Amino acid sequence: MRQNNFHIKFFSPAGVIFLWAAFWLINPALGFSENFNEQKPFSSTTKARTSVERAWDAYHHAALGGTLASPRIQSELEMNLHKSRALLAEAYDAQESGDIQKTQHLIKQILKITQKVISESQEQKK
Repeated sequence: MRQNNFHIKFFSPAGVIFLWAAFWLINPALGFSENFNEQKPFSSTTKARTSVERAWDAYHHAALGGTLASPRIQSELEMNLHKSRALLAEAYDAQESGDIQKTQHLIKQILKITQKVISESQEQKK
């Protein structure tokens, strides 16, 4: 009879939580399924997103200030900005599907485009 009470207490919800806590203290990796040393592409997509935002800010500042070099450059910059947003959406999709190579390739394209937009937005009228 005494053995049955122990068995019931051991498998009660409190007992299961106690066991999980004990195992977690012994080996914290049991409580988590991801590897903490693994580098995630999330920081890269975040960098790409902030780069796109900075490019739009630089463009809007120049467009509102009337300092863009020409109307042709203005329309080219707008096209590149829209392209960078589309590429960013593709990068998010690639990241969600786990395609790290495609994600990194898209991010490189985004950073190249946004850097060009920022530098051309800062060029003064002649």
